[in-house]
Amino acid sequence: MTILPVENTILPQIINDWPHQDCARCVVSMMTDQGYSAKSIRSTIQTISAFVEWKKDCRNGEPTVVLYDDIDRFIESRAAAATLRHGERRSIQHLRAKLIEVGVVYQAPPAAHPIDDLTGRFAIDLRRRGYAAPTISAHLRYSRQFLRALWIDRSGIAHLQYDDIRDYLAGQFERHTAATSKIISSRLRVFLQFCWNAGVIELDLAQAVPMVKNHRLSSLPSFMSVAQLDQVLAACDRATVAGRRDFAILMLMSRLGLRAKEVALLSLDDIDWHRGIVQVHGKGGRVAAMPLPQDVGAAIADYVVDGRPSSGARTIFHRVETPCTPFSNATPVILIARRALKRAKITGLRSHHAHIFRHTFATMAIRSGVSLTELAQVLRHKQPDTTRIYAKLDTEGLRSLARPWLGASL
Repeated sequence: MTILPVENTILPQIINDWPHQDCARCVVSMMTDQGYSAKSIRSTIQTISAFVEWKKDCRNGEPTVVLYDDIDRFIESRAAAATLRHGERRSIQHLRAKLIEVGVVYQAPPAAHPIDDLTGRFAIDLRRRGYAAPTISAHLRYSRQFLRALWIDRSGIAHLQYDDIRDYLAGQFERHTAATSKIISSRLRVFLQFCWNAGVIELDLAQAVPMVKNHRLSSLPSFMSVAQLDQVLAACDRATVAGRRDFAILMLMSRLGLRAKEVALLSLDDIDWHRGIVQVHGKGGRVAAMPLPQDVGAAIADYVVDGRPSSGARTIFHRVETPCTPFSNATPVILIARRALKRAKITGLRSHHAHIFRHTFATMAIRSGVSLTELAQVLRHKQPDTTRIYAKLDTEGLRSLARPWLGASL
């Protein structure tokens, strides 16, 4: 079978004769927009052609009717005949997704488990109370973990006792730090209170959840020295697209103290190049205008002009490998930061999280004479206590406050 050049978007005759050829064209268009190579797109066209031919020869049912399980049976037949090629599973899944989207294929919902029903009601309650989507997801994660551990087939959690809650939390506390244990307790307390109000449980089990002490200012934030930060930035290979992107991301975190999510969701519309200002969308929907240093702006421009893939999205940073989709959460930035620290062989740090760049920025600012009030404004902290921890890192300032030891002259 001859496949014409993908740039002409001409499909084989067997697809052109298929009643659902528009879905196949949409798949090709989607892959083109997301930066897939011509080889991958041609392979997908071949896979779709093979599926249409298989469906045409299939004796079960009307050939023009596509069922949800047809895709799975096609893959199984290819695997059984040892003709399944690399990438065919993903290609045919793209087609199924498009067929479902346009209503050609109906996907029967899986049988709902009582746990899913309960957590769904919990999510609705949290949404009604004004919780943000990421916070709701975090609550659901801990709630499902709790339910999977203590769910009883017939009665669910209706007959749980206080000791059951304490035993569960004791096991959790053994495996987690004080900070994580405090989060688990807090999330579980909210969930159990919901279950009590909704009549799901017989006892007010939220009272069995202990308060976990975690002194937020008891430790020092981990940070890099100036030399270490320079080493991390220098390790970015700016001759490559990935290196230019990573360098711009690290510059935003280390020069402006942005959080990973704030960097990931930064849009082209957020930057005023003429005035040198960047709009930062922070926690709680707060938006702050910050000056854009020249070196940071140059790094972003270098990536946008010579590296950022063609995209209809306004989000600045995209995946380098196909599909070249824009970042939608903090995870890619977190992974980029970790790889950068590993690539530069930075050692001696308690943390290798992306937040260490924000800590480094704050530490350098304090040591250069920036006041805590000014730093709180730059970091966009809602609570003053969040900023005060950096006062511990101002060793020169603390030394001036220390009183001389009387025993020093003895």
